[in-house]
Amino acid sequence: MMKIKVIAPSACVDQDQILFAQQQMQDLDVDIELSNNIFASHRYLAGSVAERLEDLKQACLEPSIDAIWFGRGGTGSAQLLPHLDTWLLGKPLIGYSDSTVLLNYIAMQGGHALHAPVFQEIASKNLNEVMPISKDAQEVLALLHPMLGEMPQQYTVSPYNTFSQQATEIKGVVLGGNLATLCSVQGTPWALELKQDSILLLEDVGEPFYRLERLLVQLLQSIDTTKLKAIVMGDFHQCPQKNVPHDLMNIFAEHCDSLVIPLFQADWFGHGESNRPFWIGGHSTLKGQQLQICKRSK
Repeated sequence: MMKIKVIAPSACVDQDQILFAQQQMQDLDVDIELSNNIFASHRYLAGSVAERLEDLKQACLEPSIDAIWFGRGGTGSAQLLPHLDTWLLGKPLIGYSDSTVLLNYIAMQGGHALHAPVFQEIASKNLNEVMPISKDAQEVLALLHPMLGEMPQQYTVSPYNTFSQQATEIKGVVLGGNLATLCSVQGTPWALELKQDSILLLEDVGEPFYRLERLLVQLLQSIDTTKLKAIVMGDFHQCPQKNVPHDLMNIFAEHCDSLVIPLFQADWFGHGESNRPFWIGGHSTLKGQQLQICKRSK
C-alpha cells in the first residue's frame, strides 16, 4: 500500500477539506498520514516556521513514507528555504502555487517534484463520479507508481508565436510553476537558475495584466535566457484585464519574440478546472502540439 504524508508548508489548510480528501483516498487503499502540525495556525500561516519545518523534515526522513503532498498553497513556503538541506531530496514532493519555490529548489538539487493539485483540492464533490478523487489526483497516483511513473507523459500545447510555429523539436528540463511565486525569490540564494537547456511552464491567478507583464520581465531579466528554449503559458486564472485592451498572450509574445523564445499556450495546468500533474525537473521534448515529459532518473 502506498503511504503519503500530508503537510502544510504554506497557509492554513481547511480542516474539513483535508479530512474529507483523506477519507476519499483511503477508500482507494492509499494510506494517508497527516503531519503533527497540519492544522496549526500562526496568523494566516499553517504554524510557525519551526512547526512547518519540523513536519517537512520528519516526513522526508520517515522511511515508511513514499511521497509528501502539500495541503495548500497561499503563502509562506519560501520562509522554509534557508533551513533546507539534503534530507529534502529523498521523496517526491507534490503541490503547486506557493510551493512552486520548494518544487523548483528540490528539482534544481536533483530531487523529484510533482507540480499538481494540493491535497485539499483533490476530493471529488460530485457524487455521480465513479472515482472519489479528481482525475488530476488519479494521475498523481499513477505517476507515483514505481513503474507507471517512469513512463513518458503526453500533454497538448498550442504554438503561439512564429518561433514556436517554426520549431521542429525542442528539448529541455522542465522548470516553472507559479510566476509570481518564482519571482518572489529571484535575487536570493534560492532563485530559479537555468543550468542547462530548459523549458518553463508558467501559470498564475488573480494578477492583473500589467503585473503579469512586470513579473515576466523580471523573470526573464534574472535568468540565463540563452538556456531558455521555450515557454509554455498555462492557465492565468481570473487575471483581470483592468481596462487593458490587449490580449495577455500577445503581451507575453512581445517579450518572447524580442528574445527569440518559442511561446506555447496550454489550458491543462494552473488554478482553473484542470491542473494535470507534471514532473518539475523532468526531461521534456516539444514537437508541434505535443509535449512529452519524463521523470528524471535518479
